[in-house]
Amino acid sequence: MADKQDNPLPGNYTGTVKVSVRGRDYYVHISAPMPMMPLADLEAGLQRNRDIIKASQDKLRDNFILEAFEYAPPWVVNYDAPMQDAIQAHININMLVPLINLKGGSANFEKPETLNVQTRMEIMRNVAEKNVFMDRMLHQNSANAAMGISLILLLLMTLTLL
Repeated sequence: MADKQDNPLPGNYTGTVKVSVRGRDYYVHISAPMPMMPLADLEAGLQRNRDIIKASQDKLRDNFILEAFEYAPPWVVNYDAPMQDAIQAHININMLVPLINLKGGSANFEKPETLNVQTRMEIMRNVAEKNVFMDRMLHQNSANAAMGISLILLLLMTLTLL
């Protein structure tokens, strides 16, 4: 009897989706748009949700920089909010595209929107981390190359003056 739960988990409520990313569970409530919503509002909602995903990607990248390179304390690094926003936006996009097409509009899924939500969120985290490393490597290599070129030029100038 001690194993029986009196309070159901949030994942058991109607309209709530549980998404696990890197060992963390995110619970997102989904609700369909109102049936009489105008086509222009649906299209604006689709664009807004795509913008939310792009902003979430940028926030994930910024948080990884804080965590990996600036050694920020754990309470400063916030992966939860951008992940929650991106999950909600991804689910909204999956509802909005068919509704827009049903109402006579023209909307298409972009490649990442065809993935399931868990896969997309894991890809977003991986892309954020890889982008940071690639940017760091590029800047370090260009600084080293600039120093090397300036040293060679200095050496050539001293040889020509002698």
